[in-house]
Amino acid sequence: MPQPNRYITDKDHRRTGNLPFFMKAISIGLTTLGVIMTSACNSTSSLNIVTATAEEPNLALGNSKHINQSSQLKVSAIAKRVSNNNPQLRAARLRIQEAQGQVVQSGRLSNPEIELDLRKNVRSSEGGLEVTFAQRFPITNRLRVEKKISNQQLSIAKEEIKVAQKALTAQAQELAIEILHNRQRATYLKKQSALLDEFADFIDSAAARGELSSLDANQAKVESATLKSHLARIQTRDAILLNKLKAYIGLHPDKPLVLSGRLPNATIPTTNLTLNNRPEYRAKLLEIEQAKQNIALQKAKRFEDVEGRLFTSVDREEDAPEGIETEGTIGAGVSIPLQFYNKNEGNIQSARAQAARVTSEKVALALEIQQQVATERAEMQSWIAQSKKLTQSLIPLADTNAQQLENAYRNGQTPFTSVLKARSQQLELQSQNLDNLEAFHKARVRYLAAIGREQSAL
Repeated sequence: MPQPNRYITDKDHRRTGNLPFFMKAISIGLTTLGVIMTSACNSTSSLNIVTATAEEPNLALGNSKHINQSSQLKVSAIAKRVSNNNPQLRAARLRIQEAQGQVVQSGRLSNPEIELDLRKNVRSSEGGLEVTFAQRFPITNRLRVEKKISNQQLSIAKEEIKVAQKALTAQAQELAIEILHNRQRATYLKKQSALLDEFADFIDSAAARGELSSLDANQAKVESATLKSHLARIQTRDAILLNKLKAYIGLHPDKPLVLSGRLPNATIPTTNLTLNNRPEYRAKLLEIEQAKQNIALQKAKRFEDVEGRLFTSVDREEDAPEGIETEGTIGAGVSIPLQFYNKNEGNIQSARAQAARVTSEKVALALEIQQQVATERAEMQSWIAQSKKLTQSLIPLADTNAQQLENAYRNGQTPFTSVLKARSQQLELQSQNLDNLEAFHKARVRYLAAIGREQSAL
């Protein structure tokens, strides 16, 4: 059998001998493509060329401040302790970091793309290699508007933190007011209980001499025990309120808390409302500006990004009778989307409606703030008027009446029931006065929060 002719002509050599680098490039490209396709086919989820890894939360982003675990707390320091230690506020402040991240990310061009195309004629040595660099870019001011919107969102996030801080501080201060007034009640009850105990001892001594009835002494002891029972409930209430206050200042429940200090004088503040002092109102103004920019953004999105391309290619083609020859090409191109069907009309309409809604919300919020300020001011005036009436006339009259009846009883001029009734009236009037002062101070805290005062209300 004849053997195949292994002789290679010069023409064949020109077709094959000058292709080592070109054939290696094609071989590498085909091999890489095969590996990618094989991995994609064998994967049960997706093609993972680059693996992203999870991270532990980075406390250094803004939540790493030391939490003050001191057991000593002054009333005047409540606002500062809430600001620095409240766990809800510490978590909420990380929203600012989120918004700052969006500021960094916004307003950027999309990443460029590079394309690699390999071609090989399966029946000959012809083939080619083409490399294309493509970049999409907007023809509108979309990126600049996106940057502006993200900066406005950062400002809104900062105002929202101030809103939360103001609310939590006011709630903590109201708890402190209740604790201090309960302690005043406890002090008065101790005083009244001690007087009744002293009075009971006097009656016992007089009864032993046959001057007074021992039944009156027993009644005085019962009244004293009743006051001590009220005192125990107040002390229990004090412990409950202190535990609630711990949550506001970030103090561990197992740690003791000692609240000290005095409340300010019961006077109505002279500071009036300025809407721009309220962080809620400032945030709403920022939302309006953001909504206006969103309209501009949706208008800019009517025009999709244009793509520009630069490319170069190397081709090896047979050129008879010279054989295989290498030819190079460079060029540029542009892809312009035609706005025939989608002009973003729906999103523009939605953005305009959103801007109108936020503007109406600003008007409603201003009215709500004004009503809140007027309500708290009227409440302060009412409580302070009632307190003055009690302290200037009724309580002094009740004290005088109780003392005179006690002296009369000691002299045998009035029954013991009249003394107990006078003591009960004293206690009731003092309790009303403390209730009025507590309500006044709470209304004062809410009023100062309503006008947007940043200093501590206590």
